[in-house]
Amino acid sequence: MGNNDTVRKKGIRIGRNESVLDAIRNGIPHWIHETREDPSSVSGIIYLPVCHCSECGYTASFEKPFCPHCGVKMKKF
Repeated sequence: MGNNDTVRKKGIRIGRNESVLDAIRNGIPHWIHETREDPSSVSGIIYLPVCHCSECGYTASFEKPFCPHCGVKMKKF
């Protein structure tokens, strides 16, 4: 195939003592929603409309396909 310098290695690296789910969440840009505990809810948690970019920490009032601050494309889990 040729020179190893031209080959780009992509993927997610899983560190020692790190779960696979944590490695995926740390490696893929996504919106992080604020939550609040509520005993009257079925799950016990209510997701608030405020969310933060996992890359730059920008606060948005709702999920957007791209972060308005850093421009990274967001993925949904």
